[in-house]
Amino acid sequence: MEVPMCTRCGKRPANYYRESSGEKLCLGCLFRSIEDTVLWTIRRYRLINDGDRVGIAISGGKDSLTLMYLLGKFRRQGKIPRSVEFIAFSINEGHPYSCFYRMSRGDYVQKLSEEFNIPYKIYTFKELFGVTATDIAHELWSRGINIHMCTIDGVLRRRAMNIIGRQLGLTKIATGHNLDDEAQTVLLNVFSNDLDRFSWFGPTPEVDREGFIPRIKPLRFVREEEIAIYAYYHGIPLMELECPFVYNNPRYELKFTLARWERDNPNIKHSLVSFGDSLGKIMAERAVNVSLRRCKYCGEPTSKDVCRVCELMSRAGLLERYLSHLRTLKLIDTQSPS
Repeated sequence: MEVPMCTRCGKRPANYYRESSGEKLCLGCLFRSIEDTVLWTIRRYRLINDGDRVGIAISGGKDSLTLMYLLGKFRRQGKIPRSVEFIAFSINEGHPYSCFYRMSRGDYVQKLSEEFNIPYKIYTFKELFGVTATDIAHELWSRGINIHMCTIDGVLRRRAMNIIGRQLGLTKIATGHNLDDEAQTVLLNVFSNDLDRFSWFGPTPEVDREGFIPRIKPLRFVREEEIAIYAYYHGIPLMELECPFVYNNPRYELKFTLARWERDNPNIKHSLVSFGDSLGKIMAERAVNVSLRRCKYCGEPTSKDVCRVCELMSRAGLLERYLSHLRTLKLIDTQSPS
């Protein structure tokens, strides 16, 4: 059987069929297409500008590692201003998966750090909050409060990134969210009837408000499958072990639901993200006019009297331990209420 030729270059046999566009691509053209898409996203939405100091959040998965590789490559090639500073960092939440698997990617991250002159730092929940994710989960679950480990990780990781961003003087934080992640987020927000969360959704940096470091997502228009292929052929480690907490996370089932929908509508993920972006513009305009308060316990910005971190700590019976840790670090006043 005759092998079809690459739709783009017409010179090499096709290795990949991109159903959303109908293209048959050789690996070289596929890789260039992915890089062009990421670079177009950065330039079109002005995600990274001259003089920026950008943190790269490294989870240890293929997406964040590919992001670090691409940003380093683009800067070295002059496609991103060479004045831009990159600082990569990882956050160890303190449960078995993050301790023993995620941190095992440290050697490869160090390799990228040296290759592209990107400093790399590791932080832990223990040093930032005085407790680990396992500590919080144990206390919640022992009280019969069923909060998923992914929720605990997510709430504290978002706070950790703001703390780290302020400590490092970052102007933005880049995360490895891909097209699949973004499409899942749109559906989750719709299913939970959470319009307010769309105010943080979109291609441009999140609303720049006091106390929050804007997030950018340069990979958000690239399918996860294509990132995996790019990573494999560029020697970037792929995930060999799934986090055990993911199986009862709503996102896990959505991944397969979207894959089924994609068979009938190859552009379903792009359509969902486009819808989310349109709604995000409307909600972001409204969010700017909503003044933030300060958490009555820790002083961090919040839309309520108590921020989500302190609410979580309180339900786990760990609030005073957490606040005591913040006082030790001199992150809150020693007379702050508890």
